[in-house]
Order: sequence, then structure tokens, then C-alpha cells
Amino acid sequence: MIIAAFNPKGGVGKTTTVVNIASVLAARGQKVLVVDLEADMNATISLGIRPADIGTSIVDVLLNRARPSDAVRPVAGIPNLHLITGSPRLAQMDTALRHVRQPEQRLGDALKPLAGDFGTILIDAPAGYSTLALSVPMAAQEIVAPLRAEYLALESLARFLAWYRDRLGAREARARMTGILLTMVDYRRQATREIVDIIRLHNRRGP
Repeated sequence: MIIAAFNPKGGVGKTTTVVNIASVLAARGQKVLVVDLEADMNATISLGIRPADIGTSIVDVLLNRARPSDAVRPVAGIPNLHLITGSPRLAQMDTALRHVRQPEQRLGDALKPLAGDFGTILIDAPAGYSTLALSVPMAAQEIVAPLRAEYLALESLARFLAWYRDRLGAREARARMTGILLTMVDYRRQATREIVDIIRLHNRRGP
């Protein structure tokens, strides 16, 4: 199963979601791979890899400079957990893939050979609507959208969901939207409780 924490809005808790879910699954004995698609490498750093030690990264795989299996490394101290590191070079991926045919397919092509080796692959998706971000719904099977419980996030969520429906309609996305994960929720604040109610009211799943 390939699951992405995906929301084009930054600072919503995508990395925290991925790292924590990966750690829990690994502790339960499942073989897990985290794929860091962010130039600031927050997932990579959170899992104990220093920026100077990233080695073969997802960039090398996306540019066909390394095989996907060559980029996989075990996470020290956490059995069953593996990582493909991010890289500052991800900030230039749009330029690097400019002349590549079907650049949105590169990520899916990179992860496909690894799918049989891991029970779960978790993608820490980048913010924004870059070429790399657009490749996430093509590569993942399930999407979880982390979302901060704040008013400005409601507008961003509405735009994101409308955009995603359009992508599905145009067959430019394959992943199923599994759900919205509320993060950084403080139920002591009335405003927060109101926001949570609004999100739940307008995003109910059918029977």
C-alpha cells in the first residue's frame, strides 16, 4: 500500500503524520518505507539522518541516476523502518524535469519496483502545486490530507478538494482520498471546536 500525506498548504503536519504512522507500523512488525519529497528534508532529519549524510536521495532516483533500491536505507534504532532521503536539490526538480516526457509519472515509476518489498510506503509530499507535487496522486493509492484546525485552512482545503476532483475527472490522479486528518487541535478553544464541526459537516463520507 502506498499512502501519501498530501496537502498543498504548508505547515499542516504532513511530516509529523508520516513519521509517526511509519514508526507505529514498524513497531508492529510491518516493513515500512518513508519517501521524503521535501527540499527541507524534515522527514529525513526527523528520522535521524543529518543533511550532510543523505547519500543517494530521491532526486537521484527521479533523474534515473540510481535505482530505487539503491536509495533505500534502514533507519538506525527502528527495526523494519526504511527511508529514501529528501534533498535540497528537490527545489530545482521542476527545472530538472522540464524536458522529460510525462514527468508526473516519474515518482510512480520509481516506487513501483519497491511496492512488493514493503507492507506500506509512506510519502511525505511537498507543499504547493509543483510538478513533483502533481506526481503524488499518480503514485499513491491512498491520500490522507493533514489539516490544521484554523479558519484560513478551510479556504485552502476547499480549493484543494476542488482541484483534486478536477484531477480525478481528467484522470490525472489515481489515489483515493481516504480522509482529512485534523492536526494541532486545541478543543479548549471555542473557535477550534467550530472549525472542527464545519470540516466534519462539509466532508462527511457517504454510507
